[in-house]
Amino acid sequence: MKTRVLLIVFISNFFLVPLWGQTAKYIDPLSGQSLSIITSIGNKEIATATGFIIQYNNHNYLITNWHVVTGKDPISGKIEDPLGRTPTDLSIWYHGDTIGTWFLKTEPLYSSTGSPKWIEHPLGQKVDVVAVPLSIQTDIHIYPFDLGLANTDMIPEVAMPVSIIGFPFGLSGPGKFPIWKTGHIATEPDLDYDDLPVFLIDATTRPGMSGSPVVLRLPGGYQTKSGNRIIGVGGFKTLFLGIYSAQQPYSEIGKVWKPQVINEILDQIK
Repeated sequence: MKTRVLLIVFISNFFLVPLWGQTAKYIDPLSGQSLSIITSIGNKEIATATGFIIQYNNHNYLITNWHVVTGKDPISGKIEDPLGRTPTDLSIWYHGDTIGTWFLKTEPLYSSTGSPKWIEHPLGQKVDVVAVPLSIQTDIHIYPFDLGLANTDMIPEVAMPVSIIGFPFGLSGPGKFPIWKTGHIATEPDLDYDDLPVFLIDATTRPGMSGSPVVLRLPGGYQTKSGNRIIGVGGFKTLFLGIYSAQQPYSEIGKVWKPQVINEILDQIK
C-alpha cells in the first residue's frame, strides 16, 4: 500500500484569559483539566495524586487510580502508607469561576453505610483506574476532559515522546496548574502488556503523578490510520493515550492504562 505524505496546517487551541488581574495569557486547555488531589483521613493528609474530570450522563466523575483511593498496592493489596493509614476522604483543587483562582473541595470516599463510592473496572483492582462520582459544588468551574482526543487520527509508535500532565510530589506550576513531564513510549502501544489494557512508558515520574492524563502531542511526522504520513506546520495535534499509574520500582518504567478502560468503567453506571 502506498503511503501519501500530507502537509497539514494545524491551529492550536488555547484558553486566552485574564490571569490574576493581568493581561490575557495563553493557557493550554489540558493544563486546566489536570487537577491536583489530596487523600486524607479527615484533615490529616496521607498522599497527593492527580486526576481529571469527565462528564457522563450529565454527572461529573473524577478519573484517577485505584491505588489512590484505596491507599493499597493493586497487585499485592498491601497498604502503601508507612503508618498503615488508608484514606477516607479525597480533596480536589478545583478552578474558580475565574481562571487563576482555585478552591479546595473535599469528597468522602465512602457512603454513610461504609460502602466505597468509587466505581471500579469490571476486572477490579487488576485495572488500576476508578471513576469517583462527584457531588455538586458551588464557586467552582469544571473543565471536563475530552475523551474524544482518544480518537485523534494518529498512530502512536514506540519511542515517540509523551506528556504526563500532573503534580509530582504535589508540586504545581503557577498557582495550581500542573507540571508537564516528558517520557517515551516503551512498549508497542497497540499491544496489551501483561494481558491487560495497558502499555509502558519510560519516564522519570514521581509520587503525586498517579492518575495523570498522558497524551501524545506532535506537530507532524506521524502516520494516520489510513496510511497517510502527516507533516504539520504551525501547531500540533493531540492524542489521548490513557491514565498514568505507578512506576515500577527502580526501573523508571510506568504504566499507562488505555482510554478504553474509562468507557468500560462508565458502562457499569445505570
